[in-house]
Amino acid sequence: MHIGDRYGQLFQMSYITRDMDAAIAHARDQLGITGFRRSESTIEVMSFGQKRTLSVKAAMADIGANQFEIIQPVAGATEIYTDEVDLGGHILNFHHVAIAVEGGYDNWARLLDDVRASGDEFAFLFPAEPDPQAKVCFCYVDTRQRIGHYTEYLWMDPALAGAAPAS
Repeated sequence: MHIGDRYGQLFQMSYITRDMDAAIAHARDQLGITGFRRSESTIEVMSFGQKRTLSVKAAMADIGANQFEIIQPVAGATEIYTDEVDLGGHILNFHHVAIAVEGGYDNWARLLDDVRASGDEFAFLFPAEPDPQAKVCFCYVDTRQRIGHYTEYLWMDPALAGAAPAS
């Protein structure tokens, strides 16, 4: 399957910031985006083949069936958020699109196989080791050489209905 075949499941645009409060204020005042839900997390990811810790702050706002996400890298494997991004420039810096992987875990496993066959690298893979018991899985794929930005894929167990991105 080609990456373009999955664009029908696109549900999120994601931006990187150096200052979450200022970025949310900008989104509100300049873009009219409100209703952000904030979170902070530290997780273990497989990052370009190495298990590493990643800490970020995130804020998401729903806009119809889509999401506007802001990420502030905090510590650990933050290079994919900071390399090639001018955090000293604009308060919001485009980084990636996110595509939903719907259905059972078998669809997630197929997606991983498709990515491996594409030749693109996994910038992040969570959980760091494949786990059919996982309830949420995501990966960032380094598609910069082909389309100029990263592509995130997100799978949620269908039992988490209502939490999954709308398609």
